[in-house]
Amino acid sequence: MALLDSQEAIGAVSEMLQTRLTSQLNNLKVNVGRPEEAAQTSERKVNLFLYRIGFDGFLRNVALDPGQQPPIWIVLHYLVTAFDKDKESDSISAHRLLGRALAVLQEMNFQRPNVAELVKNPEPLKITFDEADVELLSKVMQGSDEKYRISAAFQVRPVMIMPDQPASYAPLVKTVGPPLPNPPPRDQAGVQVLPNLGPRLESLSPERFAAPATLTLSGTDLGGVDQVFLGPLSFTAAAASGGHVTAAIPTVIALSAGSYPVTVSRPLDSGHTITSNAVLVHLLPKITNATPGALTKMPGTDPRLFGTLTLTGDRLGGPDDSIFVAFYGNGALRLTLEAAGSTAQTSLSVTLTADNPLDPGTYLIILRVNGEQPDDAPSVNWS
Repeated sequence: MALLDSQEAIGAVSEMLQTRLTSQLNNLKVNVGRPEEAAQTSERKVNLFLYRIGFDGFLRNVALDPGQQPPIWIVLHYLVTAFDKDKESDSISAHRLLGRALAVLQEMNFQRPNVAELVKNPEPLKITFDEADVELLSKVMQGSDEKYRISAAFQVRPVMIMPDQPASYAPLVKTVGPPLPNPPPRDQAGVQVLPNLGPRLESLSPERFAAPATLTLSGTDLGGVDQVFLGPLSFTAAAASGGHVTAAIPTVIALSAGSYPVTVSRPLDSGHTITSNAVLVHLLPKITNATPGALTKMPGTDPRLFGTLTLTGDRLGGPDDSIFVAFYGNGALRLTLEAAGSTAQTSLSVTLTADNPLDPGTYLIILRVNGEQPDDAPSVNWS
């Protein structure tokens, strides 16, 4: 009698109900199926119809073995209908038979069947009656070949179905502490247990910066942290007052401007490391100079000018970065151009053609690299 036999538990419950009703009602015929099918023969009978299968919300996450996947706990909803010898379910004779069937079901409460499909069910099977109102019966008994028949509803719960799935067992922990020396036999090796869940970051300062800068990270359990990771790059961590951790970010780092996760790590005696959660930081581009080249005036009386603007600085955008340069003047954005970056990211040029000239005047230059904007917008004289 294996647990996997429970995969046929639904049929076993229907068979159990059929057998018990037949026995208690003096070998009366008991059908299992739709009520209309039972009305095809002229004899007194009781019909069981499984019209719904629900899932037990109270046992949904209850496992037979702690730590393993729980089985499927279901609730079986039945309709019981009685028929007289004239195929009718609404006669006095049918009503008498229906009452007797309900009494038998009431007596069957708290069953512990010994059949293979149900014997492993850890809970006794409970039979409780439901309301079988007109709305329910009308929904179940509809269609061109069916008609409304008075019936009673009941449920059987909880019925267990155990899927065929591998267990997730592991060897027992025999020792706690650092690995034993020399080395010991494998079955005596200890495991290192931490008194917490490792470092956890809560905030950092500054959240937006242009390198060089010193990052200060705050959180819990930061003792022993030796590395700070900015995206894919790592920097040496230093302890600071108040339980904080700092890291110096140099001017020259192989990162474009953008948003990056920051984490910290702590080494373990086992040779592994434990890493914290991530907080987000914004690495900004930096413009040191904005210089227009030789400008050309539009033909005729049109005073507008076109030409080239060159920006110098740090992290101005590489070949694969999203780069936009905008000209802001007289309280509004006048022109936005997409630019192509270089590997060095220290210089950036944008060209205004005769198709997009600008009026003479002074403009603030707004740079956006991967969505990040420098703190300062330099001014250029476009004349």
